[in-house]
Amino acid sequence: MKHAFFVGLTLALVVSMAVAASAEEDVKLMSYDDLLVRMENLERQVQSQSQSQPVSLYSEQTSDFAAQGYSPCACAQQPKCGKWYVGYESVFVTPFQSNNTGIIAQNDPVIEHIGFDWDMEQSNRIELGYLAPTCGMGWRARYWQFSHSSTFDVDSNNGLTQDEGAIIWASTDDGGTVLGLVDVDTAVITQSMDVYVLDLELQKQATKSFLVSGGFRYAELDQRYRAVTDEGIAASEMQFQGYGPTIAVEYQKPVYGRLGWYGNGRTSLLFGKQSFALATDGSDKQLLIDNSAALAGAVEMQLGLKWTSRNGHFFLKSGLETQYWANVGSPNPSAIYTDDSDEANVDDVMNESLGFVGFTFGGGFQY
Repeated sequence: MKHAFFVGLTLALVVSMAVAASAEEDVKLMSYDDLLVRMENLERQVQSQSQSQPVSLYSEQTSDFAAQGYSPCACAQQPKCGKWYVGYESVFVTPFQSNNTGIIAQNDPVIEHIGFDWDMEQSNRIELGYLAPTCGMGWRARYWQFSHSSTFDVDSNNGLTQDEGAIIWASTDDGGTVLGLVDVDTAVITQSMDVYVLDLELQKQATKSFLVSGGFRYAELDQRYRAVTDEGIAASEMQFQGYGPTIAVEYQKPVYGRLGWYGNGRTSLLFGKQSFALATDGSDKQLLIDNSAALAGAVEMQLGLKWTSRNGHFFLKSGLETQYWANVGSPNPSAIYTDDSDEANVDDVMNESLGFVGFTFGGGFQY
């Protein structure tokens, strides 16, 4: 009995151990297969992600930029990428006129037109704006003011050494009708100019070196003439007020370190009104001309050097400047003598031109 009991117990233990071992082996085999499946799934996911990640990342970045208002152009719409700036220029220029006559000296046999000898005068220009990064759009406002006068005097020792002088805007009927003064022996003659120019423009940095801008210009030119003589007083005034489109280009190129040269040009077409008034002392002869459909043009150019600080916040610049204003008129006497008679040819005072030549020096701050 005991032997049978032990044999049965032994068989039971063997069977149970075999079952347990089999069960353990089954569990191990299932875990390994599951691991293989998981690894295969993981490899497929990694492969899928590696193929789709660049597109998804670009899409996510693009959507993020679009959501924040950025454009594909490198931070073109981000305010921190552009530069706010303010600049000042001290402009030293000499005016030149197509009609520069102050008085006509009838020194036989030579008829001489004595003109104004303008000095180089200082004026101010300020500019405020925002310069966007490449392919972005910025803006600027520029204002220039020139207010100066020139005076000279003539007498028998200066200018009128042989005969009298004449200040004439028109002469007809062999001198029977004269607008102005004749037989002048002494005179003090003054011309004044007040020029105001405002530009409002949009500007774009087309490349790192090339800037273009365009917008609106308003200009006002007031020129006055006054002669105080022994024959009386003659006074005239020419006014032009106009507005219209303006375009400009600017190019900059480094020369050495933080020093570079720059060149710019600007042109404007101005529509407006023009008026001329003339009166002489002791006479009822006057001349009034109004033109409500005046058309004038302006061209400006600069060429110079520009220095920028190491941190890029400060700059200094200096260069040559020239301006030409067409059809803005002149208040000066317009008669031109061809001989020593009292008859004179007359230029159109409304179609005269004005120019400025000189240099500028200035600087500014940008951030």
